[in-house]
Amino acid sequence: MKGRKPAPPRLQVVGGNAGKRAQREDALRLPSEYAPPPEHLDEYAADAWEKLVPSLVRLQMFTVLDHHALEQYCQTYSRWRRAEDELSKAGDTYETHGKQGTMKRALPEVAIVAESIRLMRSVGSEFGFSPVARLRLGDVGQGDMFNAFQKFDKQG
Repeated sequence: MKGRKPAPPRLQVVGGNAGKRAQREDALRLPSEYAPPPEHLDEYAADAWEKLVPSLVRLQMFTVLDHHALEQYCQTYSRWRRAEDELSKAGDTYETHGKQGTMKRALPEVAIVAESIRLMRSVGSEFGFSPVARLRLGDVGQGDMFNAFQKFDKQG
């Protein structure tokens, strides 16, 4: 979808409503509950699923509608790990010999790593897998370090 991502309703209230448009409500709240990893996931992907799902459930950010998106993230994570494993064994480059002499070229796994990282960032931002993504989601706190009123709370 093009354009800016919509802010959570809480942040819209804080930021004001210059356009005087109707404010949306977060009325659709599906239950967040644990689901085992799908059977077709390989070991790396299943491990990622098992590490992520409990935290997402605790934060109320994992519903039945999120299973496929998290599967995509875990599969991409697995592809990245397998490519990294291959690069750690073989190195990043190989040599070719041609008319212009010997040339070093990057292994295909280098491109796989780069594309996997890009995809993990893209899908991961939907789940708040980075500090910036968590700030954009708004529902996940950043801890007391970012609480501007922390020093006033201690005096009361």
